[in-house]
Amino acid sequence: MALSAQLTMPRLSQDMESGTIVEWLKKEGDRVERGEAIVVVETDKANVDVEAPESGILLRIVAAVGTDAPIGAPLAVIGAAGEALEAATTGAANASQATPPAAFQPAASADATSQLRTRQPERHPASPAAKRVARELGVDLAHVAGTGAGGLISEADVRAYAEQGAALPQGSDDVKTVALDGMRRRIADRMALSRRTAADVTTVIDVAMDAVARVRVATGLSYTTYVAWAVAQSLPEFPDLNATFVDDQIRQYRTVNLGVAVALDAGLVVPVVRDAQRMTPQAIEEEVGRLAVLARDGKIQPADLSGASFTLTNSGSFGSLLFTPIINVPEVAILGMGRVADVPVLRDGQIVPGKVMYLCLSYDHRVVDGGTAVKFLAAVKRRLQDVETETSR
Repeated sequence: MALSAQLTMPRLSQDMESGTIVEWLKKEGDRVERGEAIVVVETDKANVDVEAPESGILLRIVAAVGTDAPIGAPLAVIGAAGEALEAATTGAANASQATPPAAFQPAASADATSQLRTRQPERHPASPAAKRVARELGVDLAHVAGTGAGGLISEADVRAYAEQGAALPQGSDDVKTVALDGMRRRIADRMALSRRTAADVTTVIDVAMDAVARVRVATGLSYTTYVAWAVAQSLPEFPDLNATFVDDQIRQYRTVNLGVAVALDAGLVVPVVRDAQRMTPQAIEEEVGRLAVLARDGKIQPADLSGASFTLTNSGSFGSLLFTPIINVPEVAILGMGRVADVPVLRDGQIVPGKVMYLCLSYDHRVVDGGTAVKFLAAVKRRLQDVETETSR
């Protein structure tokens, strides 16, 4: 290759600010081909394989595993076989028309890393996420030991330092410290952002699920599928709810891109079912199932997790009766499903057994009025209670 190429942190989702290096699939000196996956990056949504921009030799890994790198930061240098490392680094920097920040230098040796952990009161480079969390927690970065490449202070370093202030004495058997990192950390950040920004309100409605239970005997589809279908059919009637709130602008969508929360061991991800308003219950179940398998196998892509206009989440599958779901900003609403419970109900003056579920709608009151929220819930309820007629049309 005529000129060395620099692999930089790509933008892998619309709201991504930085990514964390999870694993290098190649080591320095290995041959790589253009388009070949060489590094796994964790974004705010998923783990993603990043491909080599050119074919050649992986001359230098700039960002070590665990590094939290902002978009555009150098990750590695790819050059020709036998090319001098100094020349390769210079050429790659010139090719990208940017000089790599001092924070992203080759990984320090074990001795150097040990010295970095013994923090002296001096400044070291910090990632954008680390600076933001430091401001939120009131942490002075001068006292935080950076464990990233070149002493880079990551968000995890800041949180670990903040937790030390409230930790029990060394040697205590009464506490287990678990780092808030990876997917758990990103979920925490997004949920905190939702609480800080949205004027959230939750409204609850009860739904008789007897008709859905009868239909399920024939179709074998899940309760979640029928609620997702009813939501997708109802949202076009209520554009205030099928919307996002970004930069003081309300963006209403003509199509329903329905996010359906899927539980993983590390937390929740929300794959997106696109154009859900056009789909039958069977088609919705098949698409949710396909996306759920990808998510659980770690193969889901950021594009599958981006662009939702409304989210559905089901804690009833774990036994909860009702709850207050947190809005997945910048969306303006989320619907939570409680469990379908066998309860006594009053019908025609008689107490009879019935199946009842609570639907819990959390919405941003800056955008959605209470009357709109209740009418939407009523529309979803009507479709579920008359599902036999509605799905036969």
